Amino acid sequence: MSGSLPFASARYVRSSRLVAYLTLAYLLLVVYASLYPFAGWRVPNDEAARFLFAGWPSYIIASDVVVNILAYVPLGLMMTLLCMGRVPRWVAVALGVTAGILLSLSIEFAQAWLPTRISSNLDVLTNSIGALWGVAAAHVWGERWLLSGELRRLREHHFRAGARTDLAFVLLALWLLTQLNAEIWLFGNGDLRHLFPPDLGLRYSADAYLLLEAGVATLNFAGVAFLIGAITRSFSAAALSVAALILTALILKTLASMALFVPGNPGLWLTPGSVLGLVAGLMLWLPLARCSPAASTRAAAICFAGGVFLVNLAPENPYFVAALQILQRGHFLRFNAMTGLLSMWWPFLAFAFLVILTRSYNSDRADTGQPGK
Repeated sequence: MSGSLPFASARYVRSSRLVAYLTLAYLLLVVYASLYPFAGWRVPNDEAARFLFAGWPSYIIASDVVVNILAYVPLGLMMTLLCMGRVPRWVAVALGVTAGILLSLSIEFAQAWLPTRISSNLDVLTNSIGALWGVAAAHVWGERWLLSGELRRLREHHFRAGARTDLAFVLLALWLLTQLNAEIWLFGNGDLRHLFPPDLGLRYSADAYLLLEAGVATLNFAGVAFLIGAITRSFSAAALSVAALILTALILKTLASMALFVPGNPGLWLTPGSVLGLVAGLMLWLPLARCSPAASTRAAAICFAGGVFLVNLAPENPYFVAALQILQRGHFLRFNAMTGLLSMWWPFLAFAFLVILTRSYNSDRADTGQPGK
C-alpha cells in the first residue's frame, strides 16, 4: 500500500515494542509533572472547560512556552512511531496529532481541580505545537531511521535481542532524565534522607565529604556501565555506549544547572569529588568490562546498592541548599519535582529489573545445560 509500512512485519513488532515501553514511561512522567503536587483536589467553582474560551494569559513566561513545546515533541514522535506499521502512514500521523491534543486537553481539564495549578489555553496550544513537531519528525525520519533503518540495524548488531534489552533502554533513558534534577550530586540517585531523622549525629571533615561525593559518582558510573555491558554483544559496543551515555548525562546536568538556577551556573556539578568519581568509575569498570552478562548484572546491582548507601550517608550540601532557594519558578520548578521523584526511586526500579535480568540469564543457562557463573 502506497504511503504505508508493511503490516505486522516482525521488524516493526520488535521496534514498536521498545517504542511502546518508552511511550508508557514518558506518558506517566508527563502526567506526574503536569498534575504535581496532587494535593488539595476540589470541585471548581465555575465551568472546568472555561479556560478554552478565555483570552490569552496577560503574563507569559518564555521558558514555560519552550518547556511546553519541547515536552510534547517526544510524545508526538513516539505515538506516531507506535502506530506506524499497523495503520497507513496518514492515519498514524493523524493519531499522533490527536493523541497529543487530547492528552493536553485532559491534563488542563484536570488541573481545574487543583488549587495550585492554572488551566491555560496557551498550554494546550504550545503542547499541540510540540506534538505536531514530533509527528512531523516521525513522518520524515521514522521509517528510514527509527523503525527499519540505521538505528534498528545498530540495535540488532550491537545489543542482545529480546524484551529485556528494550526494558534496559527504557531504564537508561529514565536514568538520563534523573540527571536533570538540580538537587542531587552527580549520578546521586536514591536519596531517601528526608525519611530519616534530621540529625543522626554524624560529623564529616572536608576530605570525608569529598570522598563520599566521589564514591557516589564512582559506583553509579560503574553501575550503569555494567548494566550496559549486560545487554551489549561486545566490549567495543559497551565502551561506545558507556561513553555516549555518560557524555549525554553530563550535558544534561550542565543544561539543568543553567536552566534551573538564577543566575545560571553550568558548572555547578563540576566539583573535585565528581571529577574524581568519573575517573574512578571508569577504572572500576574497565578491568571487569569483559565479564559475562550475568556477572555484569550482579556487579551493576552491587554498585547501585553501594551508591544508594553512600547518598543516604552523606550530609546536606550547604551550597546546594542555598542555591535551591533561588530556583527558578514556573514549569522548571515542577519539572524539577518530577525528576526528583524519579531520582529517588530509580535505583529501586533498577534493582527490580536486575533481578528479572538475572533470573532470565539463569533460565537461559538452564535451558542450554550450561553451568551457572
